[in-house]
Amino acid sequence: MKYQRGVTAIEYALMASLIAIAIIVGVGALGKANASSWADWTGKFIAVVKGALGP
Repeated sequence: MKYQRGVTAIEYALMASLIAIAIIVGVGALGKANASSWADWTGKFIAVVKGALGP
């Protein structure tokens, strides 16, 4: 029974590490896509503000 507990703990640790890696990769990909979207939105917003304030 002792060996079974050790194996189960290793399996849980492996699953937790794989889930953590998946979360890190997902957040990284989402961050890159989100940064591009924010940069586009910011550029448009600045253009509108400059147009409203005039030269």
